[in-house]
Amino acid sequence: MNGMKILLIYITLTVIFRISLYAQASGSLVVQGDLDKFYPVTFLDAGRPENIPTDLAIGRSNVHLDDWWRGSIISTFRFHASGWGNQSAFIDANIRYYATTPLIADWQDISIDNGSTRICIWMRGSTTYFYKASGAVDVLVYDGVQNALPLILPNNSTMGPVNYRMDVDPQVNGFGATNEHTVFYTGPGLNFLAGSLGIGTLKTNGHRLAVEGSIGARKIKVDQTTWADYVFAPDYQLRSIPEVEAFIKTHNHLPDIPSADEVAKEGIDVGEMNKKLLQKVEELTLYLIEEHKKVAVLQDEVAELKTKVNTGRKP
Repeated sequence: MNGMKILLIYITLTVIFRISLYAQASGSLVVQGDLDKFYPVTFLDAGRPENIPTDLAIGRSNVHLDDWWRGSIISTFRFHASGWGNQSAFIDANIRYYATTPLIADWQDISIDNGSTRICIWMRGSTTYFYKASGAVDVLVYDGVQNALPLILPNNSTMGPVNYRMDVDPQVNGFGATNEHTVFYTGPGLNFLAGSLGIGTLKTNGHRLAVEGSIGARKIKVDQTTWADYVFAPDYQLRSIPEVEAFIKTHNHLPDIPSADEVAKEGIDVGEMNKKLLQKVEELTLYLIEEHKKVAVLQDEVAELKTKVNTGRKP
């Protein structure tokens, strides 16, 4: 009977332990140190023992908490740590902040070559945050006060030592989602982007689409409101050949065509350049037509001269 009681107590304690381990955890954390630095804060992958990702929310709704206009942030992190290279690892973040300076600088899985099963999020110092997680994430703050800097990772990890940062990683999106893997949209409906899109670059320079690298396509269609057929209008002022020659000698490029320096600085508008090239082709066509007329006149004159010569010959 005593053995049965002991067994029941053991089972009850085990269940309570597992429930407490994987139940939602919440609290606050204060990153001390300097306001102009981002300090490493690590979070345990609480879902790993259950073979599920960990969901972590970090926020501060009051923009004036700690100091006037310190900033507000609402963010979520869904992650799975590698832990000795087991892979299937990811960190997907979604951040919205309102602050004069960002509150999160970067994040990283710091367990690729060690068993820590933790991720690190660099968070602005001298600031209070609140968190809620899907399990016990065991928050550790390395700000030189609560825990020493730099953070030394186990197993002589090549990823360490981990120290504070001064700047935000350029690939951190402070106004939306950051996903470190690929995305497939298989639905046949419309996919809409209201802003600009950079592929391989973070600088779109005012363009709706910017691509760093080549673009492969079977067909490209550019809408044009005007075309170069005005060259064939009766009132079109076609430059004479001597005028074109003089322009080329002075400017080293064709009239109405951008120079090499202009192209290097501004690039080219594909649709506009095609129109200009067609303009030159149509001008060449007019030149050829004019030369053909002159050649035809010369041919007639030569034929007439031949007739006169042949007629004047003595038999």
